[in-house]
Amino acid sequence: MEVRNDDFWINGVSARSIGITTVDPLVPPPMASRRYNTYQIGSDTDLVDADDSFDDITYPITMRVIGKPGSLDNSALYAFLAGARMLRLSRLKQYEFQVQKIAGITPSMRSKGNEMIYNVSFKLAPWKYVADEPEITLTAAGNVQNAGTRYCKPVYTLTITGAGTGTLTVNGQTVVVNIPVGAGGGTFTIDSEKQIAYDGNNQIHTHYTSGIFPWMNVGNNFVQFGGVVSGVTIKRNERCY
Repeated sequence: MEVRNDDFWINGVSARSIGITTVDPLVPPPMASRRYNTYQIGSDTDLVDADDSFDDITYPITMRVIGKPGSLDNSALYAFLAGARMLRLSRLKQYEFQVQKIAGITPSMRSKGNEMIYNVSFKLAPWKYVADEPEITLTAAGNVQNAGTRYCKPVYTLTITGAGTGTLTVNGQTVVVNIPVGAGGGTFTIDSEKQIAYDGNNQIHTHYTSGIFPWMNVGNNFVQFGGVVSGVTIKRNERCY
């Protein structure tokens, strides 16, 4: 029978690398619960309408430190967890999860302190994000595939040739950028997930834009650009249920 030594990574750092001896067998992540609106309409049953939003999911991990009965120092572990933004699991390496927060850490011990146990509860965003996803660069209009199972909210980095008006259009949805004289960096980034825009010097200038920041449907998406926009690099942020 195969013996599996599970592991997980926080922001790309392995739990085992900071002194965790073992990680208990990882369980499959649950599916996020969809939200619904319920209306009483004077009938003998309610009207239930599905929303397009989902609750966060709770994911537990149990880890153990074995063979250090003389020490209760868990500062490295707590520092490891404190800045958690992305979680990756050894049995699901093709995906990452966005960590909303650490919902709880319950420490305990047994075998006269020779085994310290940490039960950690993660609160995760509802989606699996495709890990190690390559960016796509276009210098002319073309199709970009979203291989996830849900629409995605990309980050578009526009190459800007100078001051003036430019456009980015995805599947007919256009956002207009108005770059003033002296705007720095030579690029302008539109973050459709965070709903912000910033220049090449990382200065937020969402007010330079007008229109809706475009998302991408599952499958092929036709991307066009023009004006002072001469190219675009796309981080798709593909998502799966």
